[in-house]
Amino acid sequence: MVRLTSWASAVCELFHAAGVGVVGTNFGARLIVGVILAIIGGAAGQSWAAPPLAGKLVYLQGQVAIRRGGAGEWVAAQPGEPLFSGDAVMTGPASRASLLCVDESQIKLNENTILVLKRVASSPRLRLIDAIPSALESVPRSIYQVLQGEMWLRNNKENFRFELETPAVTATIRGTEFNLRVQPNGATSVILLQGNLCLTNSQGEVCLLPGEEGITFPGQAPVKRLLVQPSDAVQWCLYYPGLISYRDLPLSDLQDNLTSGAKLMTSAWAAYDQGRLSEAQQLAEHVLQQVPEQPLALTLLGWINLQNHRPQEAAALFEKVSSPDWRCLIGQSLARYRRGDPVGAYKLFDQGRRGLPPSPFLAVMSGYFTLMVGKASEAQRELAAVANLPPSPAVVLARSLLAQIHIVQNRKDAALAEACQALAQAPGSPLAHLTMGLVKISFFDQTAARLHFEKALALDPGLVDGYLYLARLWLGADHLARAWQTVSQALRLAPREGEVLSLAGFIRLAYRDYAGACQFFHQAIAANPRFGEPHLGLGIYYFRHRKNPQALTEMLTATLLDPRVSSYQSELGKAFYQVRAFDKALEVYDYAAALDPRDPTPHLYKGIALSDLYRPGEAIQEINRSIALNDNAAIFRTRLALDRDLAVRNYNLARAYNQLGLNHWGYSKAVTAVKKDPLNSSAHQFLGTSYEAENQIYPAEVERLLFRLLAPANQNAFIQLNYNDYTSMFEMPYIRTTLQAGGGCWNNKNSLQEYLFQVYGGRPGLAFFGNAFYSEDEGYRIRNNDSKGYNLEGAVKWEPTINATLLGFVQHRETLLGDLFDLNDFGYQPSKYFRYHWRWPLCEAGYVHRFGPRATLLTYFSHQKLNLRTEDFYPSPPDNYNVVADWNCSNAQVQQQIALGNHTFIAGFDYFSGNLHNRAYYSWFGEILNQSPPERTWSLYLLDYWRLLPNLIMELGVSKDFAKNSRYWYSEPLSNSLWSGRLGLNYEVTSNHTLRLALERHLDTHTFFQPLLAPADVASFPVYVDAEGGDLIRQAGFAWEAQWDAKTFSTLRLQALRQDNPNYDESGYRTWFTWRKYQATMLVNRILSPYWGLALGGVYKKNNFNYPGYDDFAEVYGLARISFLHRTGWYGAVEVRPLYQDVMQRSDSFFTLVDLRLGKWLANKRGRWSLEVNNLFDRRFYYALDPLRNTDFFPSRRLLCKFALYF
Repeated sequence: MVRLTSWASAVCELFHAAGVGVVGTNFGARLIVGVILAIIGGAAGQSWAAPPLAGKLVYLQGQVAIRRGGAGEWVAAQPGEPLFSGDAVMTGPASRASLLCVDESQIKLNENTILVLKRVASSPRLRLIDAIPSALESVPRSIYQVLQGEMWLRNNKENFRFELETPAVTATIRGTEFNLRVQPNGATSVILLQGNLCLTNSQGEVCLLPGEEGITFPGQAPVKRLLVQPSDAVQWCLYYPGLISYRDLPLSDLQDNLTSGAKLMTSAWAAYDQGRLSEAQQLAEHVLQQVPEQPLALTLLGWINLQNHRPQEAAALFEKVSSPDWRCLIGQSLARYRRGDPVGAYKLFDQGRRGLPPSPFLAVMSGYFTLMVGKASEAQRELAAVANLPPSPAVVLARSLLAQIHIVQNRKDAALAEACQALAQAPGSPLAHLTMGLVKISFFDQTAARLHFEKALALDPGLVDGYLYLARLWLGADHLARAWQTVSQALRLAPREGEVLSLAGFIRLAYRDYAGACQFFHQAIAANPRFGEPHLGLGIYYFRHRKNPQALTEMLTATLLDPRVSSYQSELGKAFYQVRAFDKALEVYDYAAALDPRDPTPHLYKGIALSDLYRPGEAIQEINRSIALNDNAAIFRTRLALDRDLAVRNYNLARAYNQLGLNHWGYSKAVTAVKKDPLNSSAHQFLGTSYEAENQIYPAEVERLLFRLLAPANQNAFIQLNYNDYTSMFEMPYIRTTLQAGGGCWNNKNSLQEYLFQVYGGRPGLAFFGNAFYSEDEGYRIRNNDSKGYNLEGAVKWEPTINATLLGFVQHRETLLGDLFDLNDFGYQPSKYFRYHWRWPLCEAGYVHRFGPRATLLTYFSHQKLNLRTEDFYPSPPDNYNVVADWNCSNAQVQQQIALGNHTFIAGFDYFSGNLHNRAYYSWFGEILNQSPPERTWSLYLLDYWRLLPNLIMELGVSKDFAKNSRYWYSEPLSNSLWSGRLGLNYEVTSNHTLRLALERHLDTHTFFQPLLAPADVASFPVYVDAEGGDLIRQAGFAWEAQWDAKTFSTLRLQALRQDNPNYDESGYRTWFTWRKYQATMLVNRILSPYWGLALGGVYKKNNFNYPGYDDFAEVYGLARISFLHRTGWYGAVEVRPLYQDVMQRSDSFFTLVDLRLGKWLANKRGRWSLEVNNLFDRRFYYALDPLRNTDFFPSRRLLCKFALYF
């Protein structure tokens, strides 16, 4: 390229010398030059092509140079500069360099290091340099050469091997993290942190395990040893923020002898130390008017500019000081550091302190500047020496900095000890409170951290870092307005600091202001190139726009600049998962969990990934681990991350449990999630799906409705419809389509078929789905047992602002049926002529307004029409009997949710109205019924989830219900009004054992037509059961849930329920029909292996009736279900259910049902097929049902095969 440029310049000069204007108006001359340049360019492209791209220099500190492709001279490097195969990189004293290579290697070079990139195998997942996309080379493996110095490298690319050469040894490496040190004599030390690594030379070979160090001297065979703390080797490559408060650097206590004209400086220094900067500035300027160039006055003005975040102006003032003292030296060094030159600050301070008498402040600031150039061990020794001195402001500063070092190095207990001592010695220290807040964050105690940050700001209103970390807490808690208000104060104080600009970018990202966020991130990188956080933000930004290679590059850059931060690694794991690097994502999640064993987030993400990858046993254990680390409550995002994680919040945690048929285990976790966070949309989805798995239709509809209203609007809002793709971990535009067909037959060879078309997707702030379903079923009976129908539905969810959500839903169902009565009775003889036709259009609208993360208003409206037509033929006398029933009803609901301290209040109002028009007539004999009784109900309720103790949640509720409900054949509606209450106790005896107690009664209003927004259960016992409008329901329940180990769960449940149905007797008088149910359930769920799950248990039920058409009966049934889902996509289940009913005058009281399921997910989730066989042995029976309950199984074998394709 250099020669090409020289040739082109020579040609242009030749024409210019000949008097031909290349840029002039002479077209012929321009044409000749163009032809010549094209010829030269083509030749140069063949002979002088640029070498393959090897990587990019992400960050440099101090003196860093590059030698291109074997050339003899070193050239000063620039940040962002591309590196090519054959290039060498060299760092000078106190210098650092960070490289990201095209094979996904993350490399950090310590001082006095030389690295040669001999060749680098490219990864198609990255895009380092957009301008050089073709400068990549496909090579079998990468080869790096370290001639001297120290290097940290991490690369865990799947099935990727590379080599590392030193003067003494060659290392063969596969997916690893290590630290390498090469002495000037060639002696080599390699400390392996993760992966596989073998050291080889002509004398021998040794292979290392994680935690071991390999040592090789020139001419000797490599040997190894086990290290106690191998992570100590990489402390030099971490990012240490070095937070201080200027209020913790008192400058007036240790003044030198005052010279002439400086008497006013005593007051000026005192005013400065007390935070009265304007007064101090006026006094100093007054002194300068009297004595120009007065050293102490210039020094003080320099410090005032430092506090006002004007390091350039501060440096100019310090430069004017003729006789600098210790204050000037510290200020001048800080000014240089704040201008982005930590090496210059370190050298300046190191040289300047030699001419000054020693003092604790000089010693502690020496440790500070040493830390800022990455010499963590040396800085730690210096600061520890000061910390052991008698109490003083310097000691407090030293202990605070030591605590910050321990936090970065993940030594939380040591950090807590240092922070406690600093705070005890100086309760009025802003830095001590700031540091203690950081320690509390590391222990996930956000409340205590917030109090310390607020105290630090009260003591030092100019403490920018206090505003930053307080804003981070507000952002993590979803208080976006407070977060932006807080960071705005930091922007006002320090508009050019990278940390401030980065956090402002993340808050704009939370507002979905992507353009504004991107601008802040780029400004942050320019202001502080060594800060990794804004690169995380850019990664999220690029994922938002589906620019996956750029996004992954930014995530790798962030974790390169700060490699051992758990939250950064969790985001990197999400990035790898998003680009379908699944094994790498799982490895990174494990790495994040190892960096911070108390963080639940990587376990949650890994559980999601394992569910998608058909490894449900492992997924359940990871999800349970995340729950155990998060106050024993299911989490749906980390509370400390900078990303709001809105895509992940729509993931359904019930999926993993249901994949192995461990529904009861999932139900227990879901109930706890709702109790501990009733306002969380993800918890309601978790619980709703758990209800569906147990065929609890009415409470499932309540939870689904709450989720539809509360869920974030994005591409994952409706993914639970099918789970037919890998989970999107970031918000982005997305659409997915399903085509499905199914067919089968009953034992009598009657056929059934069904067809499904489905589409869903969205973008940040918008979600949609559409669904079309058609089915035909001839039924298991010989005649008139058929059904035919379709269902059309669609929904749109839109968030016009970050605090507002609009929901629209429409549905149209239509079905034509034969005589489907008593499907639970094989001996039932259906009518030959009865036909049933119903049409049910429905529309819903909802509006949700979030006043804050703990206060939400829900409004909901629905309107529906149910048109029913039946006809039958009576042979004697012959006539057609027809019934027409039209329901036209509307429902309006409003609910306010608010959390105050340990209380979560839910207050709401529900109003339902409609008319039922019944008409019955014979074709010949005329009309026998024509009535339109009204339906009117309303409910007013107030509920409280009260956290009495950390392990005890009490549910308290009171409601006023009024119901006026109609009954078929009767023109007068039935009215009832009732004050009701509910009491629930959820007591965690230990983290693995929970006891629940429920007492409640309520008046059912309109559950059959429309679900309510009121909570669907009390202490895990569903409130909404199969009932008619106006039913009075009372129940009591007790449950014991136990997780015996990571693979075993059991539940014992005892329930007593009474249901009173207001109705009319045969004479037309009002009466009550009563039903009592007593039930005991014992179930065990067990993970047998990563792919197999077992559910065992039994249920005893006793029903007593004062209900027309029902006789008392008892029932005992068992459950044995084994389910599997293999990582290859094969899945299936075998369920055996022996059942006995004590039913009078029945000979088929005992029978055993066996169901089978087998299926296969196609590669890359492009489709699946399944085969289901219900009632395998074709058992024919009568099964007594509870009132108003539809049968869950049929007395005939049914076979159904489905095939689906996903696009």
